[in-house]
Amino acid sequence: MSKLMYALLGAGALVAVASLGSRFVVADTLSGSSSSSSTSSSTSSSSTSSSSSGSGPDCSGAAAGLGVIWPPDHTMVAETIVGVTDAFGLQMTITVTGIQQDEPVNALGSGNTAPDGSGVGTPTASVRAERAGPGTGRLYFISFSATDTSGMQCSGMVQAFVPHDQGQGFTPIDTGLRYDSTVVPN
Repeated sequence: MSKLMYALLGAGALVAVASLGSRFVVADTLSGSSSSSSTSSSTSSSSTSSSSSGSGPDCSGAAAGLGVIWPPDHTMVAETIVGVTDAFGLQMTITVTGIQQDEPVNALGSGNTAPDGSGVGTPTASVRAERAGPGTGRLYFISFSATDTSGMQCSGMVQAFVPHDQGQGFTPIDTGLRYDSTVVPN
């Protein structure tokens, strides 16, 4: 039996995710398209962006490459930034500028395996596949900048999350708090 869940992601994207055992099927309800994956990953995530002008890189379509991180096995998972385009088709460099999360780095039931993020200054963020046991799941907020070969830039933020479980607690609720994922608490 499959489980069907809907997730409201950034920029008004509403997706349906059906869990078929170890396989996820993701359907974009705005365009009617769908895709499937035999790994336990994948929806787009939210993005905010800014650009110095109407040309050059556009970060408004940015998303985390995986989006959903499962299982919560405390491993570090590579999260790339996808969906950034350039008005002139120029090559771009993506740079991670920060990684935050909505749960404390050493939250109760999280495994105390700090730090939970790395990769600032590189093209790829690494985030830990874990969440607090008593929580609703963990949200990661990955800030980045994109620079094309002419020096034009945009910046944005994408989200990835570790669900609490694959049942009713699939979509985490944002606590509104932010913790630097790259810092080891004292």
